[in-house]
Order: sequence, then structure tokens, then C-alpha cells
Amino acid sequence: MRTWLLALSLFAAVVQAPQIFAPGSISDASWQWRITFTPDGRTAYFAASEQFFPASRKATIYSSQLSKGTWTTPEVATFSGTYSDIDPFITPDGQRLYFSSIRPVDGANRGDIDIWMVQRTGQGWGEPIHLGPQVNSPGDELYPSASSDGTLYFASGPPAPAPGKHYDIYRARPAGSGFHPREALGAGINTQPAASDPGPQAAWEFNPEISADGTLLLFTSLRPGGHGLGDLYASRLKDGEWTRAENLGPAVNTSADEYHPTLSRDQKQLFFVRRAPGPGDFYSVPTASIPVLSR
Repeated sequence: MRTWLLALSLFAAVVQAPQIFAPGSISDASWQWRITFTPDGRTAYFAASEQFFPASRKATIYSSQLSKGTWTTPEVATFSGTYSDIDPFITPDGQRLYFSSIRPVDGANRGDIDIWMVQRTGQGWGEPIHLGPQVNSPGDELYPSASSDGTLYFASGPPAPAPGKHYDIYRARPAGSGFHPREALGAGINTQPAASDPGPQAAWEFNPEISADGTLLLFTSLRPGGHGLGDLYASRLKDGEWTRAENLGPAVNTSADEYHPTLSRDQKQLFFVRRAPGPGDFYSVPTASIPVLSR
């Protein structure tokens, strides 16, 4: 009996329900979109908007500092605030920050969302650099993330739901100072539209968050069989192939909309957005509380 009680108490200590992250400072009345952290965990970058981004296509990237256990009032990031910017991601070495933006390319205005980056300098972040046609397309490119070897993961798809058009997850391997042409990930992650789908968004896979070692991919999908509108899924790289994605289950996913996953550098904490309904907030939960991630 004592052994059973001890095991039960240890299980309870590990299993924790997701909690709102930094309420009142980072998670506030605005819409929150994707959060990322510097390698030391003391600076957060995230996007926020006053309206639902997929409709308004307007957002700004902010930064906040961890000071004496509290996150400071967010400030507009030095490279943001003029154009619509969203989905920041800081590389594992802290030297690059990728993000998605609707801003001019070579002086020409663009209506689609492309992936850009800024590099760390002695004075902060440098000027935004467009990643070019190896990564970007005439459609929308969102939610970049990168593993330690420089491989970039992102989602690409239409600006709005449309029959026969859907979001897939891609990767682009590094090539010198740029990238090789992008390639879609396999059937373990990306699904294809089917006649039985309830709507054109049923085959959407997006929000890819790659682990630093490149072996664990988290993403959002609207595929049938989930717990709610958007659910978080995980796939692992084994023998060069991505395993069949698994739903993270009720430890994270609910009847609400869950999306925008972020892994802590040590993979011990998962951050994500949940909305139910209205503007979403950031939540955090130990990965030890998620069976799919704690195996």
C-alpha cells in the first residue's frame, strides 16, 4: 500500500495541468501569437495583435525581460512595428531570429506573408533579410523554426481556406549563407485533402516547432479525430523518416483551439496558445505531463 501511495504521489507531482504564462504582462487582452526565448531563457519575443491575425493580417513582435521572477512590460522589437510581423523564432545558438512578415521585398510591396531573418550584432539585431525563393513562394509562409544544424522548418499555404488548397509543413536545408530549395515533409506529418473531409481546412498542417537536435517536431493540425478545432501533434525522426504524428492528448488538447507550440531548450517545458473563444493566451506545461512527449 505504501509503495502504491508513493507511486501515486510521484505521478501527481509530475502531471500538471497547463497554466497561463505570464498573465497580465505577456498574456493579456490582446491576441497572442507564438513565443520564443533566448538561450538563457531570460528574454522572450512574441507577436500580438488587436484583431484575429488570419483575418486582419496585422501583428507586431514584442520583447519582454525576466527580472526578479517577473516578466517586464513588453516593448516593440527593434525590427518590428512598421509592417505586419508575426511568428518570431530564435535559433538555438541565439544568433538569428526568424519571423514572418508582410513587408516590401526589394522595394516592391507584397500582399503575401514571407519569412525573414535578423542576425545578432554587437548592437542588437541587424536589418531584416528576406530568405528568397528557395523558402518563400507566392503563397503564405508562416511559423519558421530551425534546428541546431540550420535546417529551417515552416508552413506554407493559401491566405484563406479554399477547395483543393491546404497548408503543408516544409523544410529547407542550409546551403552556404542561404538554403537549398524547400521540400515538403512526408506522409507521417502532412495529410492530403480527401472527398470525405468536412471542409478545406481538414488537411492543414502548420505551426512546426523543431527541437534543437532535429528529432522532434511539434505542429498544429485541423485533421479530423482531434479534441477540438486545432490540436497539437508530435512526430519523431527515426531512420531518416518522420513517424506517424500522434495527438498530444488531453494533457494539452481540449475542445478549445490549441496552436503555436514552443519547446523550451531543454525540452522540459511546452508553451502553446489556447483560445476558447476570443483572444488566445499563452499556456505552459511540463513535457513530463504529456505522455507522448515523456516516453
